[in-house]
Amino acid sequence: MKDTSLVERQALRKAARRLAPLVLLLYTAGYLDRVNLGTAALTMNSDLGISAAAFGFATGIFSAGYIALQIPSNLALNKLGPRRWLGLLTISWGVVAMLTSLVQGEKSLVAVRIALGAVEAGLLPGMFMYLTIWFPPRMRGRITAVVCLPFYAILGTPLSASIMQYADGLAGVAGWRWMFLLEGAPTIVIGLVLLRLLTDSPASATWLSDEEKAALLRTADPATGDKPRVGLRDILDRLRDLRLVTLSLAVALLWVGFAAITSFLPLIVAGFAEHTHMKLSLVQTGLLSGLVYVPATFVALAWVSSSDRRDERVKHVACGALLAAAGTVLAVNASNLWVTLLGTVLLTSGIYAALFIVWQIPVAHLRGPVAMSVGIAMTTMLGNIGSFMAPYVVGWLRDSTGNFDSGLYFIAVSLVACAVVTVAGNRIRTSPPHPHTPATPGGAIEETLTH
Repeated sequence: MKDTSLVERQALRKAARRLAPLVLLLYTAGYLDRVNLGTAALTMNSDLGISAAAFGFATGIFSAGYIALQIPSNLALNKLGPRRWLGLLTISWGVVAMLTSLVQGEKSLVAVRIALGAVEAGLLPGMFMYLTIWFPPRMRGRITAVVCLPFYAILGTPLSASIMQYADGLAGVAGWRWMFLLEGAPTIVIGLVLLRLLTDSPASATWLSDEEKAALLRTADPATGDKPRVGLRDILDRLRDLRLVTLSLAVALLWVGFAAITSFLPLIVAGFAEHTHMKLSLVQTGLLSGLVYVPATFVALAWVSSSDRRDERVKHVACGALLAAAGTVLAVNASNLWVTLLGTVLLTSGIYAALFIVWQIPVAHLRGPVAMSVGIAMTTMLGNIGSFMAPYVVGWLRDSTGNFDSGLYFIAVSLVACAVVTVAGNRIRTSPPHPHTPATPGGAIEETLTH
C-alpha cells in the first residue's frame, strides 16, 4: 500500500494539471469580456459621444447585476454542481459579450453591462468555492494565483487593440465592434469545453484512482460535496458577522484599485503619453498596457508563494496594498512616460499580490458548506461595491480635472485604507456559530492568520 502523503501529493498534482488550465480559461474568458471595454474606449467613446464619467458609470454598473445575483448564483452552483453551472454561465456571458458590439450609446451600453454583470455574478465566488472542494488550505494561495494569471491583460489587451486597429472599417463595421464579436465568440466555445471536461468533485473524478479520491476527500471539508439547503437565516447570520463584513470592506477597498486600473489603464497610458508629447498607435497603447502586467505577474506569484509558505495572509495583503499605493503616487508625479509605467507596474503588482489571497481572510473562520457558500458569495458581493464605485469616480474626476491624477490619488487613498481595515478587521473576535448551524470539524478554510 502506498504512503498516504505520497498518494495525496500525487492526487493533488493530477488535480492541478487537469483542473487549473480549465479554471484559468474560465477566468481569462470572464475577465477579457469584462475589461476589454477599457480598450474599446480608445475609439468607442468618441464614436458614440460618451464622456469619461458616463463611461465610468457604464463600466461600474456592471457590478449592479453582479452584486444582486452573487449569493443566488453561488447557491445555484451548490444545486446544479460546478461543471454545469460554470459551463452554462460561461456560454451566457459569451453571448452577452458579443451583443456589446451592437450598442448605440450610453443607455444601451449600460443595459448590456448590467446583463453581463448578472450572468458573470457566479464567476469569482463559484471559482473560489470550487477551489475549496479540490485543494487544501496550504495550496489555495498558489493555485488561486495560477488560475488568476492576468493573461486577459498581458495578451488580451494587445489583441483587443490589434483587432480595433486592423479590422476597423471591415465590412463597414468599426474596429471596436469587431473586437467584441471576435472575443465573445471563443467564450462560448470555452463554456462548452467546461461542460465536457470540468469535474464536480474528487468523488466523481474517473481520472483518479480510489486511493487518490480518498486522499483528496480527506484534505477537504467533508461537507463540500453536499448540496445544502440555505435559508434566509443563514444569510442574516453572515450579515451579522462583524468580522466577515469588516474584512469584506477591505476586499471592496482593494477592488477600487483593481476595477479602476482594469477599466482605465489603456486610457491612462494614452493620456500620459499625450502629456509627454508621445504619439502612440492603438497597438502600441495595447502593448504597453499589457506589458505592465508581466512583471506584476511574477511579483504576485512570488508574494503568494511567500504567503503560503508562512501560512500568513494579513500582512501580505496589507503590504501588497501599500506597495500599490506607493506605485500610484509615483505614477502621478513622474516626469516621463517610462517612470509613469514603472509606477503603474508597482500599482498593478501590489494589487495582484494582495488580490490573490485577500478573499481567504474574511471567510477563514467559517465552517460548513452553508456558511462557506454564503460567506464567499457575500465577500465577493460586498467587494464588488468597490468595483461599482471606482470607475465612475475616476471617470468623473477625469472629466472635472482634464487628467487622471485626481483619480489615481483616490485609488491610492483606497489602497491605504484597505491595508488599515485588513489589519484592524482581522483582530475582531468571531462569535460562535448560530445554534441552528452546526460547525463542521476541519472546516473548509482553516487558515492560521498571523496578527
